[in-house]
Amino acid sequence: MATTTLRLESQPVRLEGVTKLFGKTAAVDDITFEAEAGRLTTLLGPSGCGKTTTLRMIGGFYEPDAGSIHIGPKFVNTVPPHARSTRTVFQSYALFPHMTVFENVAFGLRATRVPRGEIGPRVDEALDLVGLTGLAQRSSGQLSGGQQQRVAFARALVTRPEVLLLDEPLSNLDAKLRVHMRGEIRSLQQDLGITTIYVTHDQEEAMSLSDHVVVMQAGRIDQQGPPHDIYERPATRFVADFIGTSNFVDARVESVAADVVEVAALGSILRLAPPVGAALRPGESVLLVLRPEHLHLQDPDTSDGVGFPGRVASVAYLGAVATYEVALDGGATVTVDNPAPVGAALRHAGDPVRVRLEVDRVYVVPRTDSDTIRRSP
Repeated sequence: MATTTLRLESQPVRLEGVTKLFGKTAAVDDITFEAEAGRLTTLLGPSGCGKTTTLRMIGGFYEPDAGSIHIGPKFVNTVPPHARSTRTVFQSYALFPHMTVFENVAFGLRATRVPRGEIGPRVDEALDLVGLTGLAQRSSGQLSGGQQQRVAFARALVTRPEVLLLDEPLSNLDAKLRVHMRGEIRSLQQDLGITTIYVTHDQEEAMSLSDHVVVMQAGRIDQQGPPHDIYERPATRFVADFIGTSNFVDARVESVAADVVEVAALGSILRLAPPVGAALRPGESVLLVLRPEHLHLQDPDTSDGVGFPGRVASVAYLGAVATYEVALDGGATVTVDNPAPVGAALRHAGDPVRVRLEVDRVYVVPRTDSDTIRRSP
């Protein structure tokens, strides 16, 4: 997509206590968040978590049963889609197959009675933005999937909305094109300065695209914040499991003091910094949350840092990274991602090893998904 000097007017979007019921089922249950003006906010979660329902309420396709939606200063709960300053790019693109590219993009301008003399220049500008200059007279049915998606973007942007809504726009593309297109979407969003709300179930898309991520589960928000904070400081067990890869190891709180928590795990006592703003109880059954990249394989006789002996169960050599499954002597099996060495340095199944922990990146989580993770700072 082309670099542009065009900057669109943008507005923040704010949801407060929003609920949407289908029958007696709460598809969205009392959620509150704000998408800042000119930033890209992603709604992330598994199928059925309520993210698309939330997007459709922002776009005016559903009316919330409780709570309020504001676009800038305007309360828009009952405002129909065509009267909102939003435009949506749907997962299916929803192009008109009997129309040319030009006619598809111009459709919204004609529907809103833009003067005829402005339509051509505006369509040309939008097609240039998305890298489709010269394809205006082509039938939309003759386009590739990536080109169809660009037409859908042009059709949304040509009306110069204040908020752009994207409902899994990359899901119909192959993996390589998806990676390329998400980079173009991010560049275009930043160039235009448009408030964008993006729905996806793909954590990699969310982490690479977003200024702000809202993680949803079962109609509710588990956590929201910048991608780095979501990954490095997960607020619930679900977030730790859904964002990236985690190992969960059984543990028990032995003692709690002002400056240290002792946790029994794998036959050892780990001394961790206490959580901030949360109280642990001696005897409480918890889980340790260990990211594979925060674990390191060592020779079995190494003694630096905190580590556990074990034996390599399997190895997957992936080029830049080697992924090891290690059966620890304490009974747990953990996944370890280390930069892949070459030659004789590569570990093999059956090799005895020591797994060293980065203790400052160990999380402690209660055994129920709804409880808050307690993190060693």
